[in-house]
Amino acid sequence: MPRPIEPPRLDIDPKRKKFFIRDRHPITSKPVKQRLQISAGDDRAAQKALALYILERERLLAERDFVQPADDDPTTSNPKLVSIERCLVFYGQKMMGTSNQQITGYHMAHLLRHWGGKTLAQIKGATCRAYWQARQREVFIPKGAKAGTPTSLSTARRELETLSAAVGVWHKEFNLTSRPIVTLPDKSDSHPDWMTDAEYQRLLRVTRGGRIIGGDHKRGFEWDESGTPQPHLERFNELAFASGSRAGVTLAMGWERDPEGIRGYVDLATLTIYRKGASAPRTRKRGDPCRIPDRLVPILTAWKAADMAEKAKVEAAGGTWVDRIVRYKNGSIKRIGQAFETAVDHARLQYRDIDGVDRLADTTMGKPTPHVLRHSRATLLLRAGVPPIEVAEFLSMSLKMLLDTYGHHHTEYQKAAAAAA
Repeated sequence: MPRPIEPPRLDIDPKRKKFFIRDRHPITSKPVKQRLQISAGDDRAAQKALALYILERERLLAERDFVQPADDDPTTSNPKLVSIERCLVFYGQKMMGTSNQQITGYHMAHLLRHWGGKTLAQIKGATCRAYWQARQREVFIPKGAKAGTPTSLSTARRELETLSAAVGVWHKEFNLTSRPIVTLPDKSDSHPDWMTDAEYQRLLRVTRGGRIIGGDHKRGFEWDESGTPQPHLERFNELAFASGSRAGVTLAMGWERDPEGIRGYVDLATLTIYRKGASAPRTRKRGDPCRIPDRLVPILTAWKAADMAEKAKVEAAGGTWVDRIVRYKNGSIKRIGQAFETAVDHARLQYRDIDGVDRLADTTMGKPTPHVLRHSRATLLLRAGVPPIEVAEFLSMSLKMLLDTYGHHHTEYQKAAAAAA
């Protein structure tokens, strides 16, 4: 028979001559002893400390029940009694420690502003449409910027996908009597921007110290090579453009296996780029290995030789070597967007070489970001006639994703079918 839980009470330590609170854990029933810095005789201060302890204890219990309801809680399966806030917090706890933790938190912040105070039963087509219409009226202002842009419909869609995932996780755990359906806006037509080889070579030349001092897209550009090289940006661009790897994956790569098995690494012996470690959590952004592109092999070999020589110097001087292929001042880099944006400006990439479209004036494009390197690799491989299944495997994406995103824009891979038709 379980031992009855007694309320917290005060006691006095005979050796220390000070009060302490005697309690039992409300779940495990194990004894709990919290010492107080209150001398015996000061009963008023001790009673006040006990009252604060009880209030905090009840608050923590309420939070626990909110995030992790009891198995026999009858309210957890009724959509009219489960708040959207509770469902999102429960889902957020599940996402803690995963690679999607940050973006989930960002989505939750916006969802809670609009759905706070509502229950799961209030998730309907009308309320979902009202959400994405309201989000499109809100302006997003990047940190440090003076002006912003309206929130895109695709952003609102991704936030509602997070809400749908949260409802699904709650339903799986507590078996809702009726699972609400989150209505999503139609997907916008994909039009990912990409760079030609010539555009990429301009960008690469900028990272090596080149600066455009004259000319234009039609007449050609005049260059001055006296600028300051940016070896960390050059390495990032070369590795991301050749392999089509995402920015975060590229910045985390090292030369050796990550002891924790999270980060990826380059193995020149097997000519393999491991985008993630063996212990990295699996997500929709799979991060499977790919073969090192032939062009990149001698470049990586030279980089590694230089890095190993630098590592020997650093360790001989008593320093700590940071194992990253892309490093800045011997340290790791978390983001490279600002440096990339500056290089894009210097490389005069506002107008696309392929069709002359103004990237800044086209709302589906905008100024190229580091992710354009992945789009470019996918596009260039398809335009080269590489079979889509090989392109998808090389880039670690599903064949459906590849064809949905790029297939209807670039049909060069269909040359054989067109010739045989």
